[in-house]
Amino acid sequence: MQTYISSVFEGEAPCDHCSQKTDCQEYELACRAFSYYVLHGRFHDHTVRMPTHNLFNKIFKEDDKALKNYLKSKEAE
Repeated sequence: MQTYISSVFEGEAPCDHCSQKTDCQEYELACRAFSYYVLHGRFHDHTVRMPTHNLFNKIFKEDDKALKNYLKSKEAE
């Protein structure tokens, strides 16, 4: 587990160069790139970045199962 945590914080996060970072911090928003990063410790540059408060709540205020189900539903679209 410690190796996973170290690798997450050593690499680039999806928010590092994102133009919406300030809004996300101020209004508690999150996007799919960030949610994937939270679950897997990495992200893909091409992932959609349309932050919502709903996704923020799934990441920070609900359990991991809710977030995984949300991501699976988006992959099926």
